[in-house]
Parts: sequence; C-alpha cells; structure tokens
Amino acid sequence: MSGDYGRALQRELGFDRELAERAREDFAEYLDEMADAGLDRAEAERRFGAVEDIARSYANAALPGRLRQTLKAAGWLALATFLFMRWRSIELGFDPFAQPTLLGLVDGIGFLIGAAALIVAWRRRSDGAAMRAPLLFAGAAIALSTGASLLRALPALGGPDGVLILATGAVQLGLLVWLAGRLRLIGRYRRIT
Repeated sequence: MSGDYGRALQRELGFDRELAERAREDFAEYLDEMADAGLDRAEAERRFGAVEDIARSYANAALPGRLRQTLKAAGWLALATFLFMRWRSIELGFDPFAQPTLLGLVDGIGFLIGAAALIVAWRRRSDGAAMRAPLLFAGAAIALSTGASLLRALPALGGPDGVLILATGAVQLGLLVWLAGRLRLIGRYRRIT
C-alpha cells in the first residue's frame, strides 16, 4: 500500500499477512474507483474510514474462518495423538489395564479431556468467542497427553523402536507448534476486535 493511510492499515493487520494483503487489494481498488470518479486521495481516504475501524472490520469478518481453521488443526492434532499413542503402545507392549502408571493415566485422561474440549469447540463453532476457550483447553490437554506419552516411551528410545518414538514424537510436536501458532494468531485477532 502506498501512502500513510495504507501503511497504517497494513501495520494494524500485519499479524495476518493474508488478511493484510486482502485489505491492501481492496483499498487499492477503492482508490482507483475514487480516482476515476474524480475524488482526490485525501478525501477518498477520509471516506474509507478510520484505519482502526477498518482494521477491526476486516478482523471481525476473518475471525470465524480463522477459528474454523484452528479447530481443524486441533482435530488433526487429536487424531495424530490418538493414532501415535496407540501405535507406540502396541509396538512397545504397553497394556494400560495390566499395569496402570501415572504417565499412562495422564496420557489417556489428557487425551480424553482434550477430545471432549474439541467437541465443545466444534459445537460452539457458530460463536467464535465461545469457541476460543475450549480450543485453548484442548490444545493444553493434548499437549499434556503428548508429553506423557513420549515420556512413557523414553526408556525404549535406545532400542529397536527408537526411530518410531522419534518420528511420531517429532510429528506430534510439529503439530503442537502449528496449533500453538494458530492459537496465537487467534489471540491477536481477539485483541483487535
């Protein structure tokens, strides 16, 4: 964007490049239309609205979509956590009913709580504000489950299943980082709206 107004709008929406780019394109198109109508740039900017108000409008419009994307990311994380938890348990011969351990309980209960929180978030998907807290809770519970699952598998790291533990753990940690980034982005949206 050119001009002070454009730079200010870009700064306000800079936390989401895709959204900032869309605003930039809309603003450029608007300026072209106003120039064709014979309106000078200063008047066109004034009519477009206050930068903070425009940024808030863009963020409010985009937030529900970003929340749905975050819910989808959390769902993929939950699925990966469940599959990898089961795969490691089967490969390492863990029988949770024969010898329950604290880590095993934290792993299973953390996952169940995270899955329940995701269901709550999914049921609230029509209300973005009500969806954020369950998503945060689900992310924390699944992170706890993942940590317990990996700690439980650590003694086998040096054995033949070490590659399995490292590979599944790396994928889960990558998904956790991805989800944390999505949740951080949602937090930035909430501050502007």
